[in-house]
Amino acid sequence: MKEISITRETTRDHRYTPAAIGNGDLSLLIDYEGMQRQTEDGWGKLVPGIWRAGHRYNTMRGELIPFGYFLTEVQTEGKPVDFRQSLDPRCGLVRSECVYQDGSRVSAETFCCLHRNVVVLKRRWEAPEGRMFRLRYFFNPKYAELNWNGNGAIDYSIDGIRIFQGRIQFESDAPFSFRREEDAFVWSTESREFVLMLRFDDAGPLPSADELLEQSRREWDKYWSEGFVKVPSEKLQRMYDLAQYHLRISSTAWGMPTGIYASHWHSLFFAFDEYFMFMGLATSGHLETAARIPAFRHSIRASANRRMESGKVAREPGVLCYPWETNEIGEENSSRGFWYDHIFHASHIALAAYEAFRFSGDRVRLAEQWYPLIWGSVEYLRIVHIVRGKDGTAEIGCCTELERLGAMRTTPFMTACSVIATLRAAAETAEVLGKDADLIPLWRRLAEELRKNLPHDAVRYLPYEGCPPDVHSIGQFAGIYPYGVLEPEDPLQRGACTDYLQSRDQCGNMYASAGKGICSWYLCWESLMESSRGNGERACEVLETLADSCGCFGELFEIYSCGYRPWFTTAEGEMVHALNNMLLQFHPDGSPRVAPAVPSSWREFEFRLQGRGGKRIEAVFRNGSLNIRQIPSGKTES
Repeated sequence: MKEISITRETTRDHRYTPAAIGNGDLSLLIDYEGMQRQTEDGWGKLVPGIWRAGHRYNTMRGELIPFGYFLTEVQTEGKPVDFRQSLDPRCGLVRSECVYQDGSRVSAETFCCLHRNVVVLKRRWEAPEGRMFRLRYFFNPKYAELNWNGNGAIDYSIDGIRIFQGRIQFESDAPFSFRREEDAFVWSTESREFVLMLRFDDAGPLPSADELLEQSRREWDKYWSEGFVKVPSEKLQRMYDLAQYHLRISSTAWGMPTGIYASHWHSLFFAFDEYFMFMGLATSGHLETAARIPAFRHSIRASANRRMESGKVAREPGVLCYPWETNEIGEENSSRGFWYDHIFHASHIALAAYEAFRFSGDRVRLAEQWYPLIWGSVEYLRIVHIVRGKDGTAEIGCCTELERLGAMRTTPFMTACSVIATLRAAAETAEVLGKDADLIPLWRRLAEELRKNLPHDAVRYLPYEGCPPDVHSIGQFAGIYPYGVLEPEDPLQRGACTDYLQSRDQCGNMYASAGKGICSWYLCWESLMESSRGNGERACEVLETLADSCGCFGELFEIYSCGYRPWFTTAEGEMVHALNNMLLQFHPDGSPRVAPAVPSSWREFEFRLQGRGGKRIEAVFRNGSLNIRQIPSGKTES
């Protein structure tokens, strides 16, 4: 794994966004000047700042509480004329060197400890005599009381979803002054080289910056040892490593949002997206990080059950109806819209729990946590959304499919496939636990009825029942990926895939209003479909196309063509899963299929990825020879 370096010239070929650092609580973006300069429109809806997971206002939209941003200056004249910046995903260290018109130069190193809420800023600067280094910290949240002292402490009390009280402490190895000027706190020093540490609700003695970095590296090493991929494509490798890095720093104490930024729906949680992040992490061997996702859903199940307290289902206390866009306590925080009528996120909650069991083999957690999620979700779908059609067999009632397709669609293909997969997962896990013998045959029968009633014409499965012939959707892949409920060579499924591929330039974007082109996670989806069909050449080609549509560091956007939302975890999770799926798949009995979709041009590659039942699979391909072994997940042999 390599440090990723960019220069001023790099930004001419790829979109630039500041480097992301964090630890799952703190989330920061550091630009090439080593600060958080505010731009008029930000970078792809994203404006640099300091954000904290779970810290949000008590409003309908649940906005994140901004923990400010910092700007630095050495009283230079003019704008930067040259810069170099690097991000080391092995430990989250950002370095930059910036030269200004008057010859002033600032060298910066910044990192956020993975194990403590401490941000370390190392700075060295050159400028004419008589100048000082100033850091202006703009921290003015709403509904807040702030108190400060000259020793660099800011005590805050903020009225949000709860009362947030804490301290932000500035500590340095250099003499400094600290004061408040109008709308900013100002930290300043005459030292030309220093270390400044920003502590966010962190107590206890602090070691040196170098020791903190070493401690943080050890925490990172644990994560990286859980799994790895080494492939001959340098741009795929960079994109993959960076995605793994950002997934880790986006894993909160609850679940995983699309990014811990205000621009990313204020870091709220989408169960639909969580499944893609979960699969990227789980297939990579990061089982405990992935397991936070179903653990979060389990923690808010009381709220999900309260939404069902009416009519018939009131007699079923375990039935779970989760919001489309939720905060940390299970409340709906999305704006009003037809996305309220999505139901496939219920399937994704159940399927993440199901895959957690399949990868880990942990029957204790299956019984205590994962099966209640599966049961509660499948029964919600069965009781509320599976209806009887004209011929008396099972269909899906009106709901919202992918949003491009509009509202109130009957028996949409992707949603129906998700429900089929959930019914099958419920039956399988119930048999493992010896539970719900009366429901198992019902779930299986409904799954088969839904499969037979999938909407189709003579040549393909249709996006939804009764859709016009000019309507196409990437959801037509769903029988293969993400749900695997149809054989890849099912003629109608093959026809549906061909239909999307022929129309992808028109329907390959998440939003109809975002112009033409194909959004990042749709490309990942296409790659997964191709690798699941054994087409490694095409699966790799699609990912190579995606790698050409990344930011300067290799970061993925929600939509690169419009610059929407860089550092987008949904695409990251799916991309990681896509590359993993080229290297490792599984037979129906759970045994591994190694290198099932690898391009013929790959003569050297290796990986350590997650197998079924708690085993890791290691493989090394050299000189036409493939060596494979399995090791228990608790070991990290090199």
